[in-house]
Amino acid sequence: MLPTPFLRRSFLSRSVQVAILLFGLAVVWLMLPTTATHATSTGTIVAWGDNTYGQVTIPAGLNDVTALAGGGGHTVALKSNGTVVAWGDNTFGQTSVPAGLTGVTAIAAGEYHTVALKGDGTVAAWGAGATGTGCFPDCGQTMVPAGLSAVTAIAAGRVHTVALKSDGTVVAWGANGYDLGQTSVPAGLTGVTAIAAAGSYHTVALKSDGTVVAWGWNGFGQTDVPIGLNGVTAIATGFRFSVALKSDGTVVVWGGEGQADIPAGLSGVTAVAANYYDVQALKSDGTIVAWGANALGDANTPVGLSGVTAIAAGGFHTLALVPSAIPPYDFTGFFHPVDNLPTLNIATAGSAIPVKFSLAGNQGLNIFAAGYPTSGQVVCDANEPGSVIEETVNAGESSLTYETATGQYNYVWKTNKAWKGTCRILVVRFIDGTDHLAKFRFK
Repeated sequence: MLPTPFLRRSFLSRSVQVAILLFGLAVVWLMLPTTATHATSTGTIVAWGDNTYGQVTIPAGLNDVTALAGGGGHTVALKSNGTVVAWGDNTFGQTSVPAGLTGVTAIAAGEYHTVALKGDGTVAAWGAGATGTGCFPDCGQTMVPAGLSAVTAIAAGRVHTVALKSDGTVVAWGANGYDLGQTSVPAGLTGVTAIAAAGSYHTVALKSDGTVVAWGWNGFGQTDVPIGLNGVTAIATGFRFSVALKSDGTVVVWGGEGQADIPAGLSGVTAVAANYYDVQALKSDGTIVAWGANALGDANTPVGLSGVTAIAAGGFHTLALVPSAIPPYDFTGFFHPVDNLPTLNIATAGSAIPVKFSLAGNQGLNIFAAGYPTSGQVVCDANEPGSVIEETVNAGESSLTYETATGQYNYVWKTNKAWKGTCRILVVRFIDGTDHLAKFRFK
């Protein structure tokens, strides 16, 4: 007999979420790029539904969020600087983010555990499941397999965890309870581009050809993928049902207890998520449509909520990411070797120039407005005196890094040999809308 989740306590994690947004975060599984990355936009969180453990009470001042995840009674946020913030139920340490954890590109949350994917393709996990003894809830779901690497996406079930590797294969660990097989990855499964595992005891995978594979508990038909289903771009899982988003913006649901009763005419959907008993659909106009049991208000989308860029779902709570105004960065000017206006910098055409500056701490690498930095040719006096840039680096292209030791950003600007004999203005525009200029003459 399967354990039945209790309202407000044994929450069954719902659709988990990785965020890797190419359009502004979709916490549910999208066609993922080969390498996990941050979203292209940041924002603040709106949350509703059950708040027994404070999981919908957003920490004061939290912003610059790029991805969300909802657990049984806890919430997790990924910031643009690669750090993680978690709050809510901490009975098993699921909100105790490991000290020093940075470089995170994706997050997922199970009922009592949390998972993070790092930029180097490794996985960190914390909360219940550290020993694999006494299942439930310690089912080994946080015991990351030794040597696991090249991971591009993660998912967290109730008491199991799933990782997608860059070669399109899937690795799963944790509970395989009641001989249901949620961690028994089908032999020969390859070509996977996205995974979902929040459904209590089942797992779903999206393949590169737009088809879906599911395995594990099938008591309500949740792993009976509809015959002929294709053109799928994202997937999500609830307790007893599975969800697929098609390329035409429509949604397909199978299994469950009424969750397959999709609102008539629903279209224009860009992302999906699933609570324990409810389905959440994000539309292209930034609004959310929800349906299902609505046990604790998790389907009660706030009136007037719009402009949403991403959604996530916990056991009985729902999360939305909305754009937030970015306060001006504390830019104090360019540092050596680049001089600020009105000084003219003299550089060798084709060289790579380290353009250094500070923004009062690490603001992440998503700091430039789209298309910037850039430069344009200007008229200047060939005899105008200037400061010669002698410090250059070897680089084949422009790049941005943050140096923790100095607290400075280093934008390596790869110049063009064809600029010899010309003057140009370098324009550094940040996402806060401010422009910062430097003038160069190339020799």
